[in-house]
Amino acid sequence: MALPTVTPLPSSSEGPAAPVPPPAAPAAVDRLSADIVETLVRDWHQCLADRAPVALLTSDLANGLRLDLPGGVVRGLAEFRRWYAAGDHLPLAGRGVSLTDVRVRLLSPVHGELTTTAGGGAPGAAPTRQEWLVVLQDGAPRIRSVSVEPAAPAAPVAAGQAAVLNAA
Repeated sequence: MALPTVTPLPSSSEGPAAPVPPPAAPAAVDRLSADIVETLVRDWHQCLADRAPVALLTSDLANGLRLDLPGGVVRGLAEFRRWYAAGDHLPLAGRGVSLTDVRVRLLSPVHGELTTTAGGGAPGAAPTRQEWLVVLQDGAPRIRSVSVEPAAPAAPVAAGQAAVLNAA
């Protein structure tokens, strides 16, 4: 029977091995900026489209979460987990869904609103208008609510305007 291999301890001249520090936590934020709001929404939206682990997604969600979707309302983290597991993320996100015409408005130092049009995804899918409310919670930006509704159709062009546009 072979004896197990023993790894020698460092000699006292080498000193103890240096501990490995844990990964650094993101720096706390004391106020939102337009860049912070847009980055959070775009990154989270991409993670949703890529089917990231649910824990990664829920870490960016605020207390009091509400998703107003065409198929119903999702409230809180428990309902979000069930909705996410069900897998029907359109029209909120999905492969090929892109956010365009992004506009951010800071409502206060701790509240930001992002509005966007989301298009693409399934063939023939109608674009949607999305409103995202981001809040500062525990020093981190988090998504409080998302509202998704069909995008307003383009305003019709009057006959006289069409003639002017076509002549140009």
